[in-house]
Amino acid sequence: MKDILVVGDSISAAREADTGLDRGWPEIMGIPADMRQAVSGSTAAEWAMDRNGMLTKARNTQADILIMSIMANDIMRAASDGRVTGMEIAAAIYDMSQVLRALYRPLTIVLLYADPFCGANAQAAAVVPRLNQGCRIACFGRDVVFVELGEILGPEHSYGTDIHPTRAGHAVIAAHLIDVIKTHGGAE
Repeated sequence: MKDILVVGDSISAAREADTGLDRGWPEIMGIPADMRQAVSGSTAAEWAMDRNGMLTKARNTQADILIMSIMANDIMRAASDGRVTGMEIAAAIYDMSQVLRALYRPLTIVLLYADPFCGANAQAAAVVPRLNQGCRIACFGRDVVFVELGEILGPEHSYGTDIHPTRAGHAVIAAHLIDVIKTHGGAE
């Protein structure tokens, strides 16, 4: 496979619900540690403003493939006061679009979030589709491949108490991403 750069939040860092470790799908795929630059808990705003030089580091990393997830923490932080405003949503979309513009690669894959509670939590069931729509809007005009994690993960890949998939869920994500990369010409 060609070089793969992974950036974004804990879904890209591949936090495992059952171990609490950031390993998951990138480790399963054999992506080298220096190419796994996602930071659990990070926001699109932090990436866009180049917090701790993370955007610069990613921009300077040679890779033909980019895999990212990046807007969930912006929305979670915005909701911490009990409501999310249109301005907060617009800011998150703008920040994600700036990160995508800076890091865009010949094959760019954007992970769309799964409902970690599989419909059992009304708030998550309502927010996740809107979050994913925001991600799609941020990518407008760019040739990206969207991977809908909600279509490949099921209840057996979640504890129902954590927003992250289990190690078994990450294995499913890894297998799916390998297929996506092969389909889109990213395998050598």
